[in-house]
Amino acid sequence: ALLAAAEAAARDEGLARVVVSTVNSNLHALGFYQRNGYALAVLHRDAVAGLRRLKPAIPEVDANGIPIRDQIDLEKRLG
Repeated sequence: ALLAAAEAAARDEGLARVVVSTVNSNLHALGFYQRNGYALAVLHRDAVAGLRRLKPAIPEVDANGIPIRDQIDLEKRLG
């Protein structure tokens, strides 16, 4: 419901697309966004290394065993 509300607000503002970001290891988020019409748009390779300088508590490896390295942007074009 929150995602639909954000998309509706973006449409009301006349925006042509919505972009969301997550990390490569967040398989639940990647699946959720793709099931809701978002497509992979940009890979920011090794972006999390820079984020760790700001927030050192970001772990190297996710609980699912996948190294946390990259930021992935997904995009949905609004009709």
